[in-house]
Parts: sequence; structure tokens; C-alpha cells
Amino acid sequence: MLTAEKVIRDIYLLPIEEREKVARHIVDFGIKGHAKDAPEILDMKEWQNEIAAKPFNLKEASEYLGVSSVTLRRWVKDGKVPGYKIGRAYTFDVTDLKELKKGYAIKKSLKKPS
Repeated sequence: MLTAEKVIRDIYLLPIEEREKVARHIVDFGIKGHAKDAPEILDMKEWQNEIAAKPFNLKEASEYLGVSSVTLRRWVKDGKVPGYKIGRAYTFDVTDLKELKKGYAIKKSLKKPS
């Protein structure tokens, strides 16, 4: 899994000119917002598809859903969440988790008193 620490380490390995480009982009994007005429550096759809192609383990899935691993195990056992158990390890399809989270958010917004 790609982490901020790995990205930062890789940035430090770049030549100084490339590090300056990265820093400039971060400052411009973070402070000024994305310029309409700026080149697309990160294809969000491709990035999301790349993440979704790799299944989450129990820890990653519980962090994504914002619940404890105990709760997530119980949900799998109760059939509320599709998951796979191979030996002692659980794996979860990211698209299934995304749909579950989206459905939960919709239900929660419908329950709000008006």
C-alpha cells in the first residue's frame, strides 16, 4: 500500500529540479486551488481504480469504514458485509466496501429529522 512516508522518501530521491516542481505544485494546488489550465498530474479515476483493484485486509477495511475490527468481523459473520476469510485472514473487495459506506451515508441522511 502506498503511504505518505513512501511518497516523501521517493520525493527526496528525486533530483533537486524535480523536487522543486513537486513542491511548487503542492503549494499552488494547496493554497490557490487547482488552476483550470494546469496539466492533469493525477488521474483521479485511474488512481481510484488502482486502489480498488487491491483487496483490503481487516485493518484497512475497518479504518475505511470507521469501525473497529471486532465490529467488522461481527458484520461479516452476520452477513452485513461481504468479506472472505482465508485461514485467519479476512479480505474485502474495495468496491463492496465503497457501496456499503455509500448506502450507510444515504440511510443516515434520510433518518435526520427535518
